[in-house]
Amino acid sequence: MSLFGNHDEYNGKLRIHIVNNKDRVQLALQICSLVISVVTIACIFCYHGLFITPQTKNLIRWMVHTSLFFYVFKYFVLLFYSLHRGKYIQQSWIEFVIILLLIIQFLSVNIFHVDIVDAQNFENIYLIFIQFYFLIMVLVEMAKMSSSLGNYHLSPPVLMVASFLFLIAIGTLLLKMPRMTTHGISFIDALFTATSASCITGLSVVSTPETFTFKGQVVILVLIQLGGMSILSFATFFSTFLSRSMVGLRYQYMIRDMMSADRLSDSVGLLRSIVLTTFIIELAGVAFLFTYWKSTGFFLSDKQNLFFSIFYTVSAFNNGGFVLIDDSLLNLGVPGSYFPQVVIMALVFLGGIGFVTIRDFFSYRYIRERNKYRWKTLMPQTKIVLYVTFAIIIVGSILFFLLEYNNTLEGVDGFGNKVFTSIFQIVTCRTSGFNVLDLNAMHVSTIILILIAIFIGGSPSSTGGGIKTTTLFIVVKSVIATVKGRKDIEFNHKSISASLVERATTILMMSAAFILISCFLLTVVEPEVQLLHALFETSSAFTTCGLSTGECANWNWMAKVILTVNMYCGRIGTLTLAFALTRHKKESPHQYPDLYIMLG
Repeated sequence: MSLFGNHDEYNGKLRIHIVNNKDRVQLALQICSLVISVVTIACIFCYHGLFITPQTKNLIRWMVHTSLFFYVFKYFVLLFYSLHRGKYIQQSWIEFVIILLLIIQFLSVNIFHVDIVDAQNFENIYLIFIQFYFLIMVLVEMAKMSSSLGNYHLSPPVLMVASFLFLIAIGTLLLKMPRMTTHGISFIDALFTATSASCITGLSVVSTPETFTFKGQVVILVLIQLGGMSILSFATFFSTFLSRSMVGLRYQYMIRDMMSADRLSDSVGLLRSIVLTTFIIELAGVAFLFTYWKSTGFFLSDKQNLFFSIFYTVSAFNNGGFVLIDDSLLNLGVPGSYFPQVVIMALVFLGGIGFVTIRDFFSYRYIRERNKYRWKTLMPQTKIVLYVTFAIIIVGSILFFLLEYNNTLEGVDGFGNKVFTSIFQIVTCRTSGFNVLDLNAMHVSTIILILIAIFIGGSPSSTGGGIKTTTLFIVVKSVIATVKGRKDIEFNHKSISASLVERATTILMMSAAFILISCFLLTVVEPEVQLLHALFETSSAFTTCGLSTGECANWNWMAKVILTVNMYCGRIGTLTLAFALTRHKKESPHQYPDLYIMLG
């Protein structure tokens, strides 16, 4: 009995020790984990971006493996300080599996001398896996830190602005490294490219295939992916997916605001749905494009085919517009072939309608509910997005076909091919910037049509830019109501509030003013530029479309800075940027008499 008594006493003291020291141990390990992750990521960046000696390479290898040992140590320490160890393993099973694989690899090499994966080769799959693992760990630590920023009352707009600035800064630093380019690149060109990729625009002042090496192209690919979903959303997803607890209540409110979720309970669920939906759609796109290019024998190797398939899928779904062969899709065997055009159109369309619309329209749970309850239909926002999107595509394609029938479409064989090419061009030019026709050969009227399409852009919570389809819908409904002399604006048996109308009008006016001011500044720093070209480039940059006349590559650094600011502000959104930079003051309790001013 005394033995059991001592055992119970020991367990009691151990539990008291865990309860008293758990928070301090977790905080210390979290700080060490963040520091070690950042240092290790910096070492990996130096390895891939700089020309280093074999001694430096061995040092980096040693630091990477030391960091791995720390993460294994950290996991088991946290397991020890957990009061419910079974639940801890269950909630962190992904980390447990990864650490188990690392332990098996270590034991097989150092004890049993069986090299499951050739760990001596730094370029092999083992180190690639480690690098990806550390990237995830850094994102997790970032998300944990950002969740604590709620204590400093930082608003979602401020976090969004800061996250994109951070992504652009890291991207610029990486692209400026020697091994990322074939013959070096200036700082302004690296900044422009990083901003264009992070803000999923696609504008380029240098040739992507000629300027950037394979590693540089991979950096651009990662920037497009993180920028499309927002690095903050990506980080938070991994935090909630890998960590042992959900994010705090305050941070869930932030996620709800950034993701435009209707209820607080939808915030984290929507976030996971966004990331998982993105990967599923992109995986399907990669499979389709890989199969097509494999059947045509366009690429000499499967590795090149796979990389091109991944790059174009990510670029299309995230409406990035970056290409790996000059002249966009003209030299990739896409024009004249229905299958790849359908795949790219589908990716651009799904990325442009928004994750909320995708979930509402395609989710099995929502489809089952609509079939079960006849009164339950699509959300009003989903209907608006689909109505406006299809209206733009149909009307735009008809006008494009009529305007370019005897011009750029003249070289396209067959009436059906001309119609299909017109649809493809309107679908892709709205947000992604892909083209299968020469933009500079189009009529001015067609350019204006494209300008209108890209100004409207995509939809809320999507990877597309512009003022958004819902903004256009509300403004048009407001104009119609004003012309008819009606005060109430209704849709789907519901009233559209005055605050929504004011917000939509503000977005429209601020966006138009931003483009016009940027166009004016561009003509000041580049006096010889044509007005149409200046307007097109600034509009394409601000709406993150990416279509270009090719003029911006020859402009000076001041013009490139103007376009860079346009891309950043367009991705963030003028209203979000205004909310982030201004303080909201309490409304005055006094109300002044109404002011009457003659209009029109």
